[in-house]
Amino acid sequence: MRIIFQETWTALKTWPDAGQWIAALRLAIPVLAIVGFIGFLGGWAYWYPVDLWQEAVMAIFVAFLISAIPAELVFRGVLLSALAKFSPRWGAWLATIAFASFYPVYATINQTKWNDALAMPSFCFAMLIFGIILSHIRIVSRSLWPVILIHGAAALIWMLVLGRQFN
Repeated sequence: MRIIFQETWTALKTWPDAGQWIAALRLAIPVLAIVGFIGFLGGWAYWYPVDLWQEAVMAIFVAFLISAIPAELVFRGVLLSALAKFSPRWGAWLATIAFASFYPVYATINQTKWNDALAMPSFCFAMLIFGIILSHIRIVSRSLWPVILIHGAAALIWMLVLGRQFN
């Protein structure tokens, strides 16, 4: 177990080079467009930008400190590191399935304004697609920073312009 935490800590201390960032963004941007399209079709993403700066500040806080950092430390940090010991490919898939399954469970346990969206099958399917790309980026870059920033940016866009979560 100690080795898994050491690997996670190493991935957190590693900053990718410019080529790795470009490769990560080349994968992430089209996938985020697909996730957005699924969101529009599924009804959990719609154009409704925030109009108060306080909502924008709250969205930044939630997107990165409450959503992206903890989720990526758990799913692409500890869990993926543990499962990849047996098989990197299966480890990535199992960590991704856990990531996609987390959202409806979270919606059941916690009372948030976005529970309906988190429990939708289309949201879970979108998170499955998003999660496998994040797992791939994490494995290739050997760093948690690209996945933290991509996940945080995706959550921030959803909160700021595609659903207005803080009414």
